[in-house]
Amino acid sequence: MTANTAKKILFVCTGNICRSPIAQFLAERLAREAGLPWRAASAGVAAEVDWGMEPGAINALKNRGITGASHSARQIDEEMMADSDAIYALTRSHRATIVSRFPQHAAKVAVLREAAGLPGADVSDPYGENDAVYEACAARIEEALTILIRRSPHAQNAR
Repeated sequence: MTANTAKKILFVCTGNICRSPIAQFLAERLAREAGLPWRAASAGVAAEVDWGMEPGAINALKNRGITGASHSARQIDEEMMADSDAIYALTRSHRATIVSRFPQHAAKVAVLREAAGLPGADVSDPYGENDAVYEACAARIEEALTILIRRSPHAQNAR
């Protein structure tokens, strides 16, 4: 696959400063390791545009070998939706909000953990919590991503 045929994945949470950027950066790394040409992005349903990633999210990524991740919060919009092959919401509520705003894209919107077949669909918001809560959040996201990547027919080296 070329860059033009790379699968474009969008992760969506509330503010785009914790969960969805964690998912974005983890997906990029895990897909790269599996030889998948995925491009990940993230946005929020109620983002304060241009806010940076929360320190707990940065630390959770750092603990997974992802350093120097640059991020500015973005509000989800029609262009992002249209440009994405798959949209993963971090909670059922996020999915409902996305589908109500962008019903024409409902078929490609799923809850991340549900799509991976895991119990406990919602990934709780770690905002304002300690690093242990961010770690647990990142672990739940990573678990789902690892399953989805393993299932990809083009994955090589998937863990």
